[in-house]
Amino acid sequence: MQKTLLLGTACALAIPRVAHAGTDPDPQINTYALVVGSNAPGPGQQALRYAEDDARRVGQILTELGGYTPATVDIVVHPTPDSLRDHIAKLGQKIATDQAAGKQTRLFFYYSGHARATAIDLGPAALPLAELRQRLFAIPATLTVVVLDACQSGAFSRVKGASPAADFSFNSRQHLDATGVAVLASSSGSELSQESEQLRSSYFTHHLLVGMRGAGDANGDGQVSVDEAYRYAYHQTLLATATTAVGGQHVSLEVDLKGHGEVPLSFPRAATAAIEFPATLEGEALVRDKRANAVVAETHKAKGAAVRIAVAPGDYEVVVRQGNRLLRCQLVAPGVLDASRCTNEAFVDSTRKGQLFVPNWRFAVDLTLGNERDDAFVQTLRDFGYREDRSLSSAWSASVFRNTERYGISAGGFARYVGGPAWSRDTELSPLRFEWWTAAFGPALHLEKRVTRRLSTHADVDAGLAISRTHFVDQDDKASRDTFFGPSATLGAGFAFRGIWLDELAFTFDVRGTWQPVIENDIGDTHDSGGIFYGFGLSYTRGERR
Repeated sequence: MQKTLLLGTACALAIPRVAHAGTDPDPQINTYALVVGSNAPGPGQQALRYAEDDARRVGQILTELGGYTPATVDIVVHPTPDSLRDHIAKLGQKIATDQAAGKQTRLFFYYSGHARATAIDLGPAALPLAELRQRLFAIPATLTVVVLDACQSGAFSRVKGASPAADFSFNSRQHLDATGVAVLASSSGSELSQESEQLRSSYFTHHLLVGMRGAGDANGDGQVSVDEAYRYAYHQTLLATATTAVGGQHVSLEVDLKGHGEVPLSFPRAATAAIEFPATLEGEALVRDKRANAVVAETHKAKGAAVRIAVAPGDYEVVVRQGNRLLRCQLVAPGVLDASRCTNEAFVDSTRKGQLFVPNWRFAVDLTLGNERDDAFVQTLRDFGYREDRSLSSAWSASVFRNTERYGISAGGFARYVGGPAWSRDTELSPLRFEWWTAAFGPALHLEKRVTRRLSTHADVDAGLAISRTHFVDQDDKASRDTFFGPSATLGAGFAFRGIWLDELAFTFDVRGTWQPVIENDIGDTHDSGGIFYGFGLSYTRGERR
């Protein structure tokens, strides 16, 4: 008889199963996995950041600790409904061939992305949950495990689903009681789930994977069962989300596995390396892979039992928070954390440095100096006997940007004033004088990347309308003015130092190339009042600490 394990969110679905628990994966069972991640937003939703990365991490742990081979783990990111249907169909053909040959098979399906009450959103198109469930049910696997991490949010409060959905796991049970169901949901039916900017992952998937790496192995038998993974993910996800803007997130589990023992999800005992936290250690522990500069695990370590977390061999940093103190430990895996060899830091000193500052608005003013382009317009002035009394042009600009939360890009607008050079020509009376200025305004984009805590690099691009005003004084001291309109565009790059007085205040240094072909003379020459400008300024970033 087939049974289904459904591990998913409150916006999830369900599916078939049978297998016996063991300390190692059964080599007689063919394993297959379809792992899907999509950051793409549906209508009215924001793009996610880490759903696709979560899918890659799930695929990695299945091959490391789940008994799957790389050749049978199909990782699909950013799919359309039709391409996902194709992947499911091809997987079904493989398993049907194994079934016809009398072989047992194990299927693992994972999805992380946007979802609504009746469908998963894959960009502008959606795949109905009923259809997804039907297609997965049609695959004749001996054991099928489904994990759905949907209706999530990002950067602590970015919502995957547009609004809280009904508890789909409950609706699914009404149709699946006949075959048996285990439902592990990332949140209850009335809650929204969340992504973590610090973990660069969803809370649920991160803690589920940490549990599968061994932190959830409560009985120490070298494997992590569905029940153990649930208990671990429940407590760690609730602890991590209790103080977020969205609020506490409760992982839920419903099980009906009559006549069958515990179902293993992973076998951390088979790992080639591990980090072990001794029984005496207590606190909030964070493990960072130094080579990849990525958080591998974040867990609450209770005193009284050792915890072993399976990792790849290599160098790691472990940070343990204990009240208002921090232990910072350097460790080579495999290895056991020795608290006596860790540095002891004051938590108060490191809080401000370690807090995540999320920028919302950026305000900037700057002064640049440079020379306008030497073109046919300028040459005509020389041909008529004019000399350049002031060659250097100065430009003042102001800009405001709103963070888009996509790849460090901010969008906004700019306003710029360029004071041009001054020309004159001697006459028998008063000298002829000619000068101009150009103003421009329009939309702009700002891209910034932190190099260190105090140093960042940035690039800017803008385009808009330029207005030039010329001022001519003849030999009788009579003045005349003309106004010209044209396009303006600028591309610039530079760097910024911040945190000298305030973290929000930065000193900026830039080089910019500006194009402003606006001013015309009577013989058809057009002057480009742009050029290469060098400058400095101040920027103020308004945001929040999380």
